[in-house]
Amino acid sequence: MYEGGYLMNFKIPSLLTGILIGAVLTSGGYAVAVSSVTAIPTWQPIYVDGQQVEMEAYNIGGHNYVKLRDAGKQVGFNVFWQDGVQVDTTSPYTGVAPAGISISSYKGNTLAAGGRSGLIIGNAGDDFTVISSSTSVITVERVSGNWVAVAHSPGTATVTVTGVDGRQGRLTLTVAGTGQETTGSSESTDLSPNMDIREEMISRINRVRRENGAAELEVNQSLMDAAQICSAQMFRKHDSRFECETAMACGYPHGFGSNLTVFTIPRDQTVAEKAVTNWVNSSGHFQAMIDASCDTLGVGVTIQNGIAYCYMFAGNPNSHHPYG
Repeated sequence: MYEGGYLMNFKIPSLLTGILIGAVLTSGGYAVAVSSVTAIPTWQPIYVDGQQVEMEAYNIGGHNYVKLRDAGKQVGFNVFWQDGVQVDTTSPYTGVAPAGISISSYKGNTLAAGGRSGLIIGNAGDDFTVISSSTSVITVERVSGNWVAVAHSPGTATVTVTGVDGRQGRLTLTVAGTGQETTGSSESTDLSPNMDIREEMISRINRVRRENGAAELEVNQSLMDAAQICSAQMFRKHDSRFECETAMACGYPHGFGSNLTVFTIPRDQTVAEKAVTNWVNSSGHFQAMIDASCDTLGVGVTIQNGIAYCYMFAGNPNSHHPYG
């Protein structure tokens, strides 16, 4: 960076003085065609805090230079391109622009008046604010660590998430009149069908747990609702993101074990018996069913055209899912 090849760990504004930024940020080239100025590779040793490091260096007009991105790697600040050269002295080196904050609504961008929807917020870090542009239309509240949008009256509002570094994400929500729910939302899903089958399933699951030395699971209404919504999708394989976001939107903030089985309704068994038997006979499903770290339970059953779609969620209060 400076004469003699030593790069010290001092404040960045001083570090940048004298760097030929235009030359060092070009990708791959060793020569810079500016009048008669030529960058020649040099192999002088370079040290950071007394330790020799491997860095490409150049001699330009009798002075030594290194690439700004290489200096960022060694000293510990980020250098990236975003509408120009950006130097972020508060973040470690990645070489890429930080991801923007993402925000979406579990139930889509249109809610019915009186409805609620979990907000899915990403890349915001641990400390951020969430506000609504019109609290008469939409308010936001935090429930068990998760943000929820609450629809009040017809209109449009923008929900803005702001990180401590100033980055923002925005989501525009429209509130329709009472009862005008968005097609396919969980608000239009009947959460109470097949309760006799679901109650038998709960009994059989807890019986299996007792027989294998695990405590019985307490029924959790949020997990019951989430499992029923998932079964209503008639999935034939797991959709982990949908399952996790559904549980969160229904008010369950922790991680959980998830079992799914799909089958033609049998003649010689009840639906609940067949579902639990299928899970017992599958090692992975069986372990999820008897997991001692779980303490709550929710099940869902949808029957369509003679096919049963059965879900089991076993809540684990000491874990969290990847989409929370």
